[in-house]
Amino acid sequence: MAYIKNSDGIQQYYYKKAKTKQKIIQKDWFKDHKYTPRNTFPPNFFEDIEKILTPERRGYWAYAIDGDGCISLDKKRKKVGVTIPLNDREPIQQLADIYGSSISVIEYPEENWESTYKTALGGERGRHFLRLICPYMTEKRNKATYCINIFDPTYHPPKISMNFRKNPSLINPHMGMVAGFFDTEGSVGIKIRAQKRMTKKFGERIYSFLDPWLHFSNTDLRPLRKIKKILETWPFNFKSIIRVKRKGCLKKNGEECKTVYALHITQRQHLLFMKMFSPSILITRKREYADKFELKKKIYKLCSENK
Repeated sequence: MAYIKNSDGIQQYYYKKAKTKQKIIQKDWFKDHKYTPRNTFPPNFFEDIEKILTPERRGYWAYAIDGDGCISLDKKRKKVGVTIPLNDREPIQQLADIYGSSISVIEYPEENWESTYKTALGGERGRHFLRLICPYMTEKRNKATYCINIFDPTYHPPKISMNFRKNPSLINPHMGMVAGFFDTEGSVGIKIRAQKRMTKKFGERIYSFLDPWLHFSNTDLRPLRKIKKILETWPFNFKSIIRVKRKGCLKKNGEECKTVYALHITQRQHLLFMKMFSPSILITRKREYADKFELKKKIYKLCSENK
């Protein structure tokens, strides 16, 4: 999406089609090994996948698809597809390796944009994947259920309880859900900022400080509210708040863009969040902020000791 200020100073959305260049960097294992007839898989293929995709991983992929995934349905040919594109390759690589699917990289030659990695699961693989993750989904749960019902009209996804005291084994799947949404819709970072202040003794002084952030953002409030509820339920004790991140932007045709909401974690709990959820996070550059926030804490402690 692109935005530009109009004559009234309002951020206005305009559509600009970007030229793309797409190439396959990892072939579909089944096509590459000439598996025929279509949709024929090795013995115990799906049973082995169910062992690999533990409840924690299913929770992760449910909210990763809720965040940046796409579920498609061709009613005429009764084909279900699940696609997920990300700028980071690690999650895409893991899912593609589990199901033997291909990986494509999309480049933008005329734009200063990062390349996008994409994998897609179709046919029996797509249906199997949806059945595993559907009970943990929120935003796209109804669509996933509808697609599954095309092939299994009696299917209804079970509700996953959040009674962690009664059933502690439910903690890991919910931690996976938070990690999956953080990898797709989360943002974390630290910037050095400068601020001018007037002092009685020295006049105007410039102070530098480290400004960290950690938040989730989405146009749908439902997954944000679910994550907020998870983070505030025992044994977690996080303080979070949902704010409007962007509102009032206009499309080229004059229609208003969807409001973007953000779930913010309080600054003093950034390190705790990263330490707790980094084992479930797949994107390396985000996982590394556990160490960066630890270093920030040590720097501030050293500065306070030398005052």
